[in-house]
Amino acid sequence: MKNVILIAFIAMIAFACTPSPQPIHFGSDQCEHCRMLITEAEYASQLLNHQSKSYKFDSIECLAAFDLTSEERSNIHSMWVPDFINRDIWIDAELAIYLHSETLRSPMGLFISSYQNKEDALQMQHEYGGQILTYSEVLSLVEKSWFDKKPATVE
Repeated sequence: MKNVILIAFIAMIAFACTPSPQPIHFGSDQCEHCRMLITEAEYASQLLNHQSKSYKFDSIECLAAFDLTSEERSNIHSMWVPDFINRDIWIDAELAIYLHSETLRSPMGLFISSYQNKEDALQMQHEYGGQILTYSEVLSLVEKSWFDKKPATVE
């Protein structure tokens, strides 16, 4: 019985210390990358470091740009993006499904939205057109569009 209580206590402490997405104050929080005010819940995203500090972004592309240029990659605990359909759901950025559709304009103009499952992304693609992407492809798109100054295409 003592072991069960000890294990439960350790699990409780570990869970309490796990960084999780923080509330974003729309209209007053600023994007960590571009310094614009964060105003659109369907595009806002965030990165958490191992000390539970939240870095908030106005768009998925700003999160990706911050990820690409961070000098402290080893201190990144997790990255979170909203489900475009249900904005109250945070999705691990590396597990999310993305849609790059020029009919869904994101705050920084790379037209990227995120979804918790492929079915929702495919439904939005059917309605709005565009290309389904992984997080790795989002990073490539941002790198090519913002840092390489080449046309925005994904291979």
